[in-house]
Formats: sequence, structure tokens, C-alpha cells
Amino acid sequence: MTWFYEIRDSNHVVASTGKGFETDKAAMAAGRKKARELKASGSLPGGGIATVKVEQGSEVLVPHK
Repeated sequence: MTWFYEIRDSNHVVASTGKGFETDKAAMAAGRKKARELKASGSLPGGGIATVKVEQGSEVLVPHK
């Protein structure tokens, strides 16, 4: 199985995802880099990054309730 990251903004809305990483460290590094890019661009509706989460498993993301 592969690792993926999920970035959520301060309103807890998924802002970006990435998939296909071989390790959790690679997924986290890519997620943090993307989060910095999103924050610098000012394109986040919530104004900032709330979380960068890494998980292993299915490439299909299921919304959290």
C-alpha cells in the first residue's frame, strides 16, 4: 500500500491531497511543502493551514464526519 497526505484549511475543508508515496516521511515532506506553497499563494479560503495528515491505505479518500 502507498501513503497519502491530506491538507485541511482552518475551516477544516480539504485544501489539497497527494498520493502514491512509498513512506510516511516522504508523504509528510511533500504535504508540508505543498502547505507552504498554498499558504504563500494566499489562496486558502480559511486563511491558513490547520492540519497536514498522513495515512496509509486506500487511495480513495473518505470524508470525515
